Amino acid sequence: MTEPIYSWLYAQQGVDAVTAAIGRRMEAEAGCSLLEHAALFRLHHSGGRLRMSELAELLEVSPSGITRLVERLVARGWVAREQPADNRRLVIAVLTPEGEEMCLRTTAPVYRASLAEEFTALLSDRDLADLRRIGRKLLEGHGRWDVRRFAPSEE
Repeated sequence: MTEPIYSWLYAQQGVDAVTAAIGRRMEAEAGCSLLEHAALFRLHHSGGRLRMSELAELLEVSPSGITRLVERLVARGWVAREQPADNRRLVIAVLTPEGEEMCLRTTAPVYRASLAEEFTALLSDRDLADLRRIGRKLLEGHGRWDVRRFAPSEE
């Protein structure tokens, strides 16, 4: 009966180990956190602008967490905030040209290289296919499958 517990722990701790390794490499080589890269990446792939609430949902960050994250990105000049004159409660995060450049030329290549070394290189093609199948099954089972979030080019 302990087998499901070990399966869960190995999966969870394996993902945590890979995430930590990629995060360290992002900090060292790209000069930003993994979450900062994820925000730039999501903004880039969403036409360069998202409501703060949408960005928070895509990154699974709390409203206060997304505010702090966007503040850091604004301070770096990678993101700007906009508020429509007719709805001052709405805040939109907008990718700046500098943020677009940072994403395309620095953070995305470092992320892809890190993923290849810290994740893909350790697994066979069969392992990767199994993980995609299992991951999607878990997401669907919990009502969390969302093509926009997990597989924009898949469907």
